[in-house]
Amino acid sequence: MRKIDTIIVHCTATRPNWLEGHTAQEKVDEVRKWHTEPPRSWSDIGYHYLIDRDGTIIDGRPVERSGAHAKGHNKTSIGVSLFGGHGGAADDDFDENFTPEQDRALRRLLAQLKMEFPAITKVIGHNDVTNAKACPTFQVDSWLNQTAPTPKPTPKPPRTSPAQSKTMQASALDIGTKAGAAITAITALDGYAQYIVLGFVGVGVLFSLWIMRERLKKWADGVR
Repeated sequence: MRKIDTIIVHCTATRPNWLEGHTAQEKVDEVRKWHTEPPRSWSDIGYHYLIDRDGTIIDGRPVERSGAHAKGHNKTSIGVSLFGGHGGAADDDFDENFTPEQDRALRRLLAQLKMEFPAITKVIGHNDVTNAKACPTFQVDSWLNQTAPTPKPTPKPPRTSPAQSKTMQASALDIGTKAGAAITAITALDGYAQYIVLGFVGVGVLFSLWIMRERLKKWADGVR
């Protein structure tokens, strides 16, 4: 196994919607064609890992082999490329050209590689080893010192039935609780006392039904 002490971050310089609808693997296969067909005619894709817009990480060239991504620095480095970056500048912010999913995936991959290869001491951008390149269109050292974006919570689906309303569910529970309590109380009483309890329970249930009716009205008016 070759000695690895550096990770170099790149971008593919593709537009955000490049090959939209295709899988991450299909995109990697297309980049592989760029690298293996003339005029480059390399033996394989130049990067070791590529990260799609949705955060999917795909293997490129085997890590055991030197990459073809940063001239003069391939022997002891791993090349990681992000899909995107078309038209970006070297000092852009990460989120100007890439997604939060890519941010989290790249941080996760870097941590994994550092654990796998303890000799890694540097994580840099392609623009750190050549002034002629804007790639990866952000400053890696500044980005590393920032906090990873928090995933957005999945929005709750809209309620389409009154049965989904928390207040309607509470009303039904209230009626059920009162009915259950009434049954328990009645079984412990005799004669006239049972009628009295039934009367009170009936009033309570009727009141709960009235509340449920009012809540159904509000639901129909769009208050959900």
